[in-house]
Amino acid sequence: MRPHEIKLEPEKVYHIYNRAHGSEKLFLNENHYYEFIQKYALYIPPIADTLAYCLLPNHFHLMVKLKDPLFIEVPDFDEETYSYKISKQFGKLFSSYSQWFNLKTERKGGLFMSGFKRKPIEDPFYFTELLGYIHTNPVKHGLVEDAMDWTFSSIHAYAFNDTSSKSGTSMKCHTDIILDFFGGSKEDLLDFHRNYNEKVVEMQGLGLE
Repeated sequence: MRPHEIKLEPEKVYHIYNRAHGSEKLFLNENHYYEFIQKYALYIPPIADTLAYCLLPNHFHLMVKLKDPLFIEVPDFDEETYSYKISKQFGKLFSSYSQWFNLKTERKGGLFMSGFKRKPIEDPFYFTELLGYIHTNPVKHGLVEDAMDWTFSSIHAYAFNDTSSKSGTSMKCHTDIILDFFGGSKEDLLDFHRNYNEKVVEMQGLGLE
């Protein structure tokens, strides 16, 4: 089964990711990131809790926990078509942002690759590895040397307990699940990220990224 065909199930955690077509970019400046974040706040919190995210110029990564059907805040939501309706909600986000982006840049056509990819997170090792991977992705791609220097990432929610979305500049992030995974210790979680960041930098230096 291809990554964009995996069934989405209630109360499971997923790695969701997508990218722009070819060599195009999703975000050309900071205002583009902020617009995506504002649209994300409209479409995704009704169906899922965001645990981690990172937005990069030509792609993005999310770690989300899908909601129980009883708590889905979408009109006419049908439990029997749960996966379809969840996918459709993400589709509305991508379509809405694409239309805005095209208008602003005088562009035409689809912006995102069709069929966003998703992978269920069921293994504790993958859970922590994915967290480190998402937050250090800007380091991997040579955008910064320290993950903390990248603005559009949930690492700041964990470092500074900033779970809000003030002025539309950050996604609301539910940090409790991941903090519990680290025994409630923010310092252990940040140590994990510092070590992960160092490994990514070392791999780049060795040409192993």
